[in-house]
Amino acid sequence: MNVIPMAGPYRYTHAGTEVFHLPLARPWTWALTHHGMWSVFVHDVEPARQGVPERRHPLHPPPEVLGSWLAIYATRDYDAGAVAWLRKAHDLEAPAGDVLPAGAYVAMARLAEVSTVGNDSRCASDPWWWHRGAPCRGTVAWWLEEVMVFEPLVAAPAPRLSRVDRELLPELRERVRLARDGVWHPEAYAVPAALPAISPEPVVPPAAPVPLPTTPAAPPPRQELPADNSPVAPMGAVEQLGLFGEPPPRLVHAIARENPAPTPAPPPPALPPPDGPSSLEEGAARIRALLGDGAWHDMTALLGAAGQDEAGRTLLYRVTCPAGAATLLVHQVPVILRGDGQGGCWYASPGTPAYVHAEATHP
Repeated sequence: MNVIPMAGPYRYTHAGTEVFHLPLARPWTWALTHHGMWSVFVHDVEPARQGVPERRHPLHPPPEVLGSWLAIYATRDYDAGAVAWLRKAHDLEAPAGDVLPAGAYVAMARLAEVSTVGNDSRCASDPWWWHRGAPCRGTVAWWLEEVMVFEPLVAAPAPRLSRVDRELLPELRERVRLARDGVWHPEAYAVPAALPAISPEPVVPPAAPVPLPTTPAAPPPRQELPADNSPVAPMGAVEQLGLFGEPPPRLVHAIARENPAPTPAPPPPALPPPDGPSSLEEGAARIRALLGDGAWHDMTALLGAAGQDEAGRTLLYRVTCPAGAATLLVHQVPVILRGDGQGGCWYASPGTPAYVHAEATHP
């Protein structure tokens, strides 16, 4: 507690480049991606034991995480308390658990600020912290900025605030770029149908009491059904089981010879081979052939040259390697990357005329 500033919210002073894994239960992820929620509350739960109820411990983020990127991961847990809170605070009906994506990354955001109930006056007025008519969500708020919602990327669970797998970072950056450029738009999820209003049943006044008869009523006459003495058809063969014998053999009807045997269905047509190279060596050969002209090529050209594997994943990030790397695998091609700071980037081979000209023009 001595290292936590109590005078007010503390913001990041340096924008980090690391990407950390932050799991978040549904439907809180839906509130973040579709309804502008900008604060999260992270806590540990101490299970109840004899004589001690369940307790929740709010958490402060480590200093190295403040200012860095958080990859919001939608877990498979579904918080029923969040459904009630969203309905009471914002009049929102959260989609069901089988509708929202689970086990996938759904958004990227920067952890910009952290505050507590005691050092932030927003706790009583912020609609996502302590709304009128709804309970307070927590005592330590993590404020998010630069939130970017992208196409869900299915991934395995990971420890909270661990660094995201390096193999997933290129795909995460690509999906963030597609969402930022407007190529992909967030999907609208269906919400449960509203329950019909129940109208009160009309009150029927009680009927007047019927006076009891003084003499008991006579019972109705008994009606006898006519007897059927017609003979009964003989009973068929009785199947004996258990101690009384084995079951008789079942009759097998012979197949007429004039009926030909059924013709087997033709096998389904074979699937066409996947487009692009199917191995890392072929992808590397295509990249070398493209960069052999000595000019700069954009990412679209390199993605098409590298191709995809049988699973549909691009091979660009696996067959290229930054120039000057200590170790270079057989299927890797050294490249030079140049960007314009607006999301565009171009590739060239080290030592080519285009690279030498660029180095001489912009030392």
